[in-house]
Amino acid sequence: MKLKEEIKNKLQDICDRGFIETLRTGDTGIGFTLETLLGVEENNSSGADIDGLIELKAKRKEGSSRTTCFCLTPNWTSDIRRIIKKYGWDDPKKPERINFYTSLRYGAATPQGLSVDIDGNSLFILGREGEKLAELPLQKVEGRFREKFPELIIVSADSQKEKGAKEKFWFNEAYHCRDLNISRITEVLKAGKLILEARMWMHKETGKLRDRGFAFRMSSKDTKELFGNVERLV
Repeated sequence: MKLKEEIKNKLQDICDRGFIETLRTGDTGIGFTLETLLGVEENNSSGADIDGLIELKAKRKEGSSRTTCFCLTPNWTSDIRRIIKKYGWDDPKKPERINFYTSLRYGAATPQGLSVDIDGNSLFILGREGEKLAELPLQKVEGRFREKFPELIIVSADSQKEKGAKEKFWFNEAYHCRDLNISRITEVLKAGKLILEARMWMHKETGKLRDRGFAFRMSSKDTKELFGNVERLV
């Protein structure tokens, strides 16, 4: 595949440069810096990053942080504002808000009593009494994986940051993943490897709601398990 070979050659050139200063501070700096070096425009589209054919993910090697695969909004079975009032908590920095930023995984309850279950062809968010608060058809989850990951390139970097200086990255490990195995998605969900992170808050007085849906997040190692063919590029 010509596109893959072009990216492979660019990644090797980037690796050969050693540590490169970040082009943006903060957590998103690594992805933005790699995209810029590869000539990929930053985008928030629902499809893959590179020509709609290959998704690009960058991560720091240290730690076990997860990366966001995509975001989805479930079908709420009751009023979302009531749910946030019941299961949310006050924002310590912005007391006018109630936060609903919680991480959910199959087989484990949050401190608030929320959990995830799979019943039939749907994924459900459950309340502390086992009531169904929201539903996501597994077909919809699988469809987003197909849309977002026709193929995937995961790039890992060593990171260094000296006091008073910008962070630097050495992009020295990369994998090309293809042949997405849809049947594995339910397996990784039930194994607790695919995490759902709610990203919502509500204004206490006005009821204004900021809903960015649920982020589906996985580690790079677990993400590679979804593909039938994984090839190291760098």
